[in-house]
Amino acid sequence: MNKTLLIKSAVIAVIGIILLLVLESVSSTIWERKNYQSIAKNSVAKSWTGAQNVFGPILVVPYSIKWSWEEWSDDGKRKILRHKSRKGKKYILPSVTQLQANIATDIRYQGIYQFPVYSTDLNISGNFSAESIAEQVQVTLPNRSAKLTYAQPYIAVAVSDARGINSIPVLKWSTKEYVFKAGSQLAFMDSGIHAPLPTDLLQSINKSTSKAANKGQLFPFSLNLSLRGMDEIKFYATALNYQLSLNSPWQHPKFSGDFLPLSRTVTDQGFDAKWEVSSFASNMEEKIALCEKQQCEEVLKGSFGVEFIEPVNVYLQTERSLKYGFLFIVLIFVAFFLFEILKKLPIHPIQYGLVGFAIALFYLLLLSLSEHLSFMLSYFIAAFGSVTLISFYLVNVLKNTKTAAMFGGLLTLLYFTLYIIVSAEDFALLMGSSLVFIVLAVVMMTTRNIDWYQVNAVERQ
Repeated sequence: MNKTLLIKSAVIAVIGIILLLVLESVSSTIWERKNYQSIAKNSVAKSWTGAQNVFGPILVVPYSIKWSWEEWSDDGKRKILRHKSRKGKKYILPSVTQLQANIATDIRYQGIYQFPVYSTDLNISGNFSAESIAEQVQVTLPNRSAKLTYAQPYIAVAVSDARGINSIPVLKWSTKEYVFKAGSQLAFMDSGIHAPLPTDLLQSINKSTSKAANKGQLFPFSLNLSLRGMDEIKFYATALNYQLSLNSPWQHPKFSGDFLPLSRTVTDQGFDAKWEVSSFASNMEEKIALCEKQQCEEVLKGSFGVEFIEPVNVYLQTERSLKYGFLFIVLIFVAFFLFEILKKLPIHPIQYGLVGFAIALFYLLLLSLSEHLSFMLSYFIAAFGSVTLISFYLVNVLKNTKTAAMFGGLLTLLYFTLYIIVSAEDFALLMGSSLVFIVLAVVMMTTRNIDWYQVNAVERQ
């Protein structure tokens, strides 16, 4: 076997490994910039608000129980009267909750980074069943002497970041209005608001439900909650029948969570989505019942809503294109190697390396430009610079302008194909694997008639 050819192949392989390390360095730079972006996002969230989760409204009825009992003393000679008390809360879900939200979006900037934020008016309405309230406020007493006392009930609405509440909402309960106060008064999610209701509410409910004519009495409620947030807004199905309607001019929504919309429309003018979730699907009644027993871990599981994703994530797209960087370098090296064999024009390993570094520099240039320009324009500028530099260099290396132009055209085609692959998110893997297969097929067809032993013989002459 030709020793010179073997040594040269080994040197080119070493250069390829070095270039692979260079590409890994570019990949580390991408992750570093993504971390900077995350820090900038946290900074915006501190001055604006973070993602919002909306829980409620639900009716909360605090209560306390006091009871006493007699027991024998330790020596068994006398009876001792013991006293004990316990406090708790009953959580009552509305029969129906209807929530409509028109979400206005905007962009906030932190340095070179930009992030989508939103503000919305949540129009919430629904009703409670008097019969359901009377049934669910029942508390099992420890003995006959126990005394049950109900405290003032209230309507609670919890949000994950109370800084996003823009104004003080008013609760309309039946024919009266009540002003909300700060704090949800919910142990499992205390950030939010609550509206105290009349202390005699339960007494009036018990009286109404005792009459057969009032068995189906409903207590309608409504409120308007002005809320702002960032990135996403999600909800919990806190009703026996929970209906949610969202619309926004944002063109790139991502519907996520445990429940997808019953219907949705996404156009260039924005999106419109509707959910309808029953308590059978959300299992919220059982979760609430467990929470009354101080087991609230499951209550805040099962949210759903929408994420306001950015249409173009430059770091993700640059990272995708970088995955094909080593393939580009290998293709150019293979083209050079075949050119040497077919045209018998030697190319020095250093020249291999310089062309490979020029290709690797393309990704760093793309990353830096895309932080300030659109990804498409950044890609065009970086690709044009890379192709121009390599083509101009190859004019002297290959001693032939036409051949250098051919390599430049090949590189242009590769960059164009890579852009198509990166832009086609759903078909990126299919297109990428197809490209590799086609390239391998072309190399095999081009070299199928080469007598590699004869190539060695030519090298020895």
